[in-house]
Amino acid sequence: MFKFICSPHVISGCGSIQQLPEEIKRLNGSRACIIMDRALSKLGLKDEIETILSKADLKFAVYDKIAGEPTTDTGNEAAAFAKTQSCDIIVGIGGGSSLDTAKAVAVLVTNGKTVEDYQGLDKVPKPGLPKIMVPTTAGTGSEVTFTAVFIRKAEKKKAGINSQYLYPESAILDAQLTLSLPPGATASTGMDAFCHAIESFLSRRGTFLSRAISEKALGLIWENLPMAYRNPGNVAARKHMLNASFLAGLGLANAGVIAVHSLSYPLGGLYGIPHGTGNAVLLPYVLESALPEAEGPLAYIGGNLLRRHVSAKEFIAELFRFESALGIPRTLTDIGIPAGAVSELADGALQVKVPLDNHPKALSREQVMQIYESAF
Repeated sequence: MFKFICSPHVISGCGSIQQLPEEIKRLNGSRACIIMDRALSKLGLKDEIETILSKADLKFAVYDKIAGEPTTDTGNEAAAFAKTQSCDIIVGIGGGSSLDTAKAVAVLVTNGKTVEDYQGLDKVPKPGLPKIMVPTTAGTGSEVTFTAVFIRKAEKKKAGINSQYLYPESAILDAQLTLSLPPGATASTGMDAFCHAIESFLSRRGTFLSRAISEKALGLIWENLPMAYRNPGNVAARKHMLNASFLAGLGLANAGVIAVHSLSYPLGGLYGIPHGTGNAVLLPYVLESALPEAEGPLAYIGGNLLRRHVSAKEFIAELFRFESALGIPRTLTDIGIPAGAVSELADGALQVKVPLDNHPKALSREQVMQIYESAF
């Protein structure tokens, strides 16, 4: 027996951002707090959103200070802003950082306290404000998940708020909003979605339904990420990637992820490595650690993606080549992690317990250290 959750009301298609006023009204919003990336604001998206909302005679306030992966301070500041503006609905626009911040703001406004108070599992006591998510990257799938991740600067660690009240009520998937994403960010966010899909497929908590969704996401990413990387203006590839990111997030929300995420979190907390990049670098090494238990599923995935019979190890070798063609660094050394950090990284990874529990086989501290060492 299992449960399957799909929360958001989804609007998809080029130009669908024009439907934002209708979604705000459908959710009974009268004053929206727009949480968005600073870079997107400078690129003119802020002006576009303001025009769309003004034409619909909707009141709004814009918080556009998101830059890089969010800290708990950023989340708390954004929530204070939404409160002072008397907002009754939250709209997140941007990459995972903006969407995660928006989801956290929604529950902080109604529950009080701080991001730090709710990091963990099911610590949020009551629902938040309605939330509309508008992703501008095809990566995190935050528009369909129940998690919002923040860095605790003082402790140099990442931790998530994980609550049913973080599921967004609405998601707008407009591929045109992803066209300005440069190749490097396209690759790292796309590989983040790939990690979500393959990890949820391999997760111990996976079901026939979640695996079918994850498998579809993997195929879309394998075919379309190289095209979006080589030609950022390829609208069709961007559309398929945005859909794949959503599907991968849906698989993640229902089956969870595995040890890739546990080992990646300390890279962000300790060294500021972007989440998608950390996941992508570690992915092949963590998949190797799942053998022989994951031999069958990995060979199955590889056969589908490569359209020929391969072993799990052959697929992992092809994955290295796939990432290399996207400009993804191959080793931890390539992204500036010192070899002497292995012990500290392992300590951090072991604190992220749920993905480790989902991994195809149990990993000891020594085995976690071996994965890091192999990645140098």
